[in-house]
Amino acid sequence: MRNILRSGILVSAICLLAGVARADSIGTLMLSDCGGGNTGCPAATYSFDVGTTTASLSVTITGAVNTTNNFITAVDLGITPSSTGLTITNLAPPSSGWTFSAGPLSSGGTCGGSSSNFVCASASPLTSLPISTGGTYTWTWTYDAIDPSAIFSAGDVHIGTEYGPNSGNFKGLIVSETGATASVPEPASLTLLGLGLIGVPFLRRRK
Repeated sequence: MRNILRSGILVSAICLLAGVARADSIGTLMLSDCGGGNTGCPAATYSFDVGTTTASLSVTITGAVNTTNNFITAVDLGITPSSTGLTITNLAPPSSGWTFSAGPLSSGGTCGGSSSNFVCASASPLTSLPISTGGTYTWTWTYDAIDPSAIFSAGDVHIGTEYGPNSGNFKGLIVSETGATASVPEPASLTLLGLGLIGVPFLRRRK
């Protein structure tokens, strides 16, 4: 009877954890240029990880850079439908001098616009991030909790990056692409672990 009671408690705990745990939405987009037929950007891999209260974008430069594209001046992630706005509370950038905003990036290294379904980060020309081949640069935003189940589906996450230098009237080279999303099966892993633990009392009893 005790074994049955213990198993019942364990199953309840597993179900609770599975209900609370939410898999992040993650994905990787590899481009040999700016995407969309636009040229001038270095080849790069763009990786994102979007959760309930945080999102990150990592840019790994895989191609050659030159004097027209050796800085990143702004980045963004479009992660919610237009009906759901974001309230950003913090940004962890790869270097100092960056500011954040809930809006898409625009040519000229700025963030803003009427849409609040983006997390965005921008730097002034003097604090833009110098990049080099092989380097990886990561931005992490924190925001008020959102409901991933109402947001994520294949192709939902938009990735934006502007390359410069950006000074005066210079208009940057912009990556603006939608990347496929994938879910990490955290709840399923917890369930499998729990099922294995449930079997332990029965094995002991057989001995």
